[in-house]
Amino acid sequence: MSKITLEHGLCIFIVIMFLIPCGMIVLISQEAAYVQIAGNPIEDAAQLTGITVTSVKDKTWNLPGATGGKIYVLADQDGNTLTIETQAFDSADARDAVVRSYNAHPVGRGKPVGGLVVIGQTVVYATPANSPILAKIVPVLKEKAGILPQGK
Repeated sequence: MSKITLEHGLCIFIVIMFLIPCGMIVLISQEAAYVQIAGNPIEDAAQLTGITVTSVKDKTWNLPGATGGKIYVLADQDGNTLTIETQAFDSADARDAVVRSYNAHPVGRGKPVGGLVVIGQTVVYATPANSPILAKIVPVLKEKAGILPQGK
């Protein structure tokens, strides 16, 4: 009788050890909503945080579904600079494919050094990822997109 109970207990333990991590992954991870964000979120966030936009250029990434974007160079009063590239996509699938591709590679092996944030239909790539300017702008961008801060 105790052998049967021990085997049942072991089976339950193994099942729980598998289900808890899988359940946490499903509950914690969430896909960013595909919504059209009006206006220019980078310039708006820079203005709200007191960051200066020193340069803006148009650029379209050579990726399926990319509809156009911009390259921004931002600077603050302390002399820090940040380069931000934005790219809008025509569908959530195209946008999410770019994010999956970015996250699939380690840094230096196809993955550039920088930070990636999704805001609505737009992918925002910033370098350097540890910039104090980025730390100021990301919460404003997430708030503008209706995404409350979940970490960087």
